[in-house]
Amino acid sequence: MGQLTEREIFDCLSTNFRLAAEDCEKLAVSARTGPAYHSLRDKLELLEGACRQASLWRQDARWLTIGLMMGHAHKVAGDWLRGMPTVPGGPRVKLADGHRHPLFLKLADNLRAAHKKAEEFKTKRTGKVGMILPKPQAAPLRDTTPVGWRRPSGLIVPSGVTVG
Repeated sequence: MGQLTEREIFDCLSTNFRLAAEDCEKLAVSARTGPAYHSLRDKLELLEGACRQASLWRQDARWLTIGLMMGHAHKVAGDWLRGMPTVPGGPRVKLADGHRHPLFLKLADNLRAAHKKAEEFKTKRTGKVGMILPKPQAAPLRDTTPVGWRRPSGLIVPSGVTVG
C-alpha cells in the first residue's frame, strides 16, 4: 500500500473491516471455500498496512495494536482452516455438514468490534498534545551486588581441600 491521504486510509479501513467480516461469515458456513479465505487474507493484509499508515499519519501508536491484531487474525484463521489446534495440546475443530464454524463467527464479531474501536480512535478526542506512545515497561530488576559476594551456591567442599 503506497502513501495515502488520511481520508483514503480511513476509507480503506472502513471498507476492509466490513468485507473481512463478511468473508469470515462465508468461511463459517463453508470452510472449504478457497476464494473466501484468499479474500479474507488480502483484506487483513490491507487492514494491517492501513493501520500502520494511520499510526504514522496521526502519530498515534494505538493504531499499531489493531494492525498487530489483524496479523494474528490471519494466522489463526489459517490454523482453523487447516484443522490445527489453536492452543497447543487443544482439540481440533471439526464440524459436521450444515453447522457453522463458531471461531469464524467470533472472528467476524471481533472484526466489527475492532472497526468500532478504530472509529473511536479516529474521531474521539485524546486529550493529549503531540505523539501518543505506549507506556514504557518497568525496568528490569538489577542486582548490584558484586559477583564474588553472591549467596553461597550450596557446594559442599570436603575438609582437607586447598584452593590454590
